[in-house]
Amino acid sequence: MLTLTEIQGTNILEFTLDGSLSREEFDEIVTKAEEMIEAHGKIKIIEIVRHIGKIAPSAIWADLKWEPRHLKYFTHVAVVADQRWIDWIVTASKIFISAEMKTFHLDQLEDARAWINAAD
Repeated sequence: MLTLTEIQGTNILEFTLDGSLSREEFDEIVTKAEEMIEAHGKIKIIEIVRHIGKIAPSAIWADLKWEPRHLKYFTHVAVVADQRWIDWIVTASKIFISAEMKTFHLDQLEDARAWINAAD
């Protein structure tokens, strides 16, 4: 299940993944991110991963095609998750992504929001 929230009056997009992710849900993220990029030029992301279930292969493929063309529009990314392997992926991703990235545990969600809000 996907929950998507645009923080009103900001360039912050927050989404929560708790279970499976369909292609349609991935497309919701893309649509909202593109709307916000159009409105703000650059955006900040808070990605909350409570639980990862099945991710549709078409969503993975769409992400692999969409993300490289749009990463330049992300200034800060906070990834909030308790799965240790996600920390490793974020650390490895820093080589390819110019956005400032930081990981937080689920019990640090408010810290992640504060970090994103304070980011220039």
